[in-house]
Amino acid sequence: MAALLLSGCGSGSNGPDDRPAQQGPIVVDGVVDLTALQQLVDTQRARSKEQQEVELARLDNVLERRLWTESGLEAALGGAAAADAAFAAHGKAITGEARAIGEKPIVFRPAVFVAGAADPSIGEGLFGGVLIANIGAEGIVVGSNDLKDGERGSTEWAKGVKVSGSREQMELAVDATHESDGVTTKLVVKAEVSPCPDTNGRVKASAKVDISVTKTGGSTGQKGTLDVAVTGQVDDDAKLESSDAEYRMQWAAFANSKGSFVDVSGGMGSTKFRSVTLDRSGGTPNGSLQSDAVALASVYAMLIKSTLGEAAEKGWQSGRCVALKPTAAPGPKGMKPSATSTINAAPRSRIDGGPVGGTVRAALTAGGAAVTPSDSKVKADATFTYTAPDAPDKSGTVSLEARSKRGVAKASIDFDTKQGAYVASGGLAVKVSGTVPDLAAPFDLQGQGKGFTVVYSYTPTSATGGTYTYRGSGGGVSMAGSGTYQITGSDPVLTLKQNAHGCVNLPGGCARTANVITLTRVGSTG
Repeated sequence: MAALLLSGCGSGSNGPDDRPAQQGPIVVDGVVDLTALQQLVDTQRARSKEQQEVELARLDNVLERRLWTESGLEAALGGAAAADAAFAAHGKAITGEARAIGEKPIVFRPAVFVAGAADPSIGEGLFGGVLIANIGAEGIVVGSNDLKDGERGSTEWAKGVKVSGSREQMELAVDATHESDGVTTKLVVKAEVSPCPDTNGRVKASAKVDISVTKTGGSTGQKGTLDVAVTGQVDDDAKLESSDAEYRMQWAAFANSKGSFVDVSGGMGSTKFRSVTLDRSGGTPNGSLQSDAVALASVYAMLIKSTLGEAAEKGWQSGRCVALKPTAAPGPKGMKPSATSTINAAPRSRIDGGPVGGTVRAALTAGGAAVTPSDSKVKADATFTYTAPDAPDKSGTVSLEARSKRGVAKASIDFDTKQGAYVASGGLAVKVSGTVPDLAAPFDLQGQGKGFTVVYSYTPTSATGGTYTYRGSGGGVSMAGSGTYQITGSDPVLTLKQNAHGCVNLPGGCARTANVITLTRVGSTG
């Protein structure tokens, strides 16, 4: 988005004049010289964002200040000196409001975007609309990237500035008025960014600006409108392949219903203008004013196309538009050492739920073992093979990135060969229950018989066996004993066999006993 605003007089540059060398007129006898215009715009495109904005401010200053004279507003205010003062005051006021907007975080459930110190440092007189374009368009997208599927909301970002929308489309609306020095300036801006590409990889954005400047209480002044529609094409690697802009700028300068007008329209591709037309002009505009209008409209179109395209790209590359929820089997937890697991990665649109195509790349980003193919693009829906480390209690993390003309999505899966916990069940005369966190560390299990309870306490000499003791009571008797145990079988189900000698508090109550307990690992699938 950009706004055609009043700005302070002068070039707006804080340093030496870095404008392009003098070139031929852009409009000759009402016809646009595309070669001269392309030279101007190419010069601007090669510069930094800050330099572009400074030159745009200069072009805007020249055109708008001349229109103050053409419309009779200068005369109505009492001459050039009074008009210069009012012109500078309104430029400063509107720019100040834009700066304040740019410094205020966008809080839009649940994300926050704050313009930081890295944003362009604009020179004196650079109008506020460009600041809103640079910060606002990006802000409404970045500030809403974490919206939930189907969620829609709005917020009053600042006085006269409203942000609203959903995952599919965000809107920024500005309505500002300033009165001083006998002049009233009114600015209305609407910008829309649809950051999620459609099934063909197309994204759209637009900006519309209306501005009027009049002598307060009178009918002398000027009106301007700017409409820019941007279409972008995203490639299969989720990068902006090309962009296109259609634009139209109209100005009318009037003094008590008499005045002049100029109307410019054009279209440009990624780098070149397809056509630019001075559709009509009337009243008193001369060739110089026409050239200024064509130059201003064209540089505006270039900057707005770039700004809105970059804002949309921050959306589709954020994960806003595509979901990736990979699965792994067996695993991913509690895998056997050196075992393999198949990863399935099927990216889906978060807008329509359909497959997005493109590719998925996998890489081992933490831990041990390997994933194949590694760090290579695999056509979606993609399949990878993870190999676990060759020792227990190890881990590995596989990160995945899906890219397509619908956007970018990222995900990761954490694998491990940890032994994990086991749940005890079964038993013979005594039913046993409980959890074994680690077969190689001491643990207790609970036993339940007819009218009595027992606690078994195990002391491993390894993960496959050791010694144990038990004590129990109930029904007027007590018991105690000790013995050895062995663990056999293979994950995820093991068998614990007890062999013990114990006694109860009754004559002849001592005897050898045995019990068989089943151990099942928690949450294991392989």
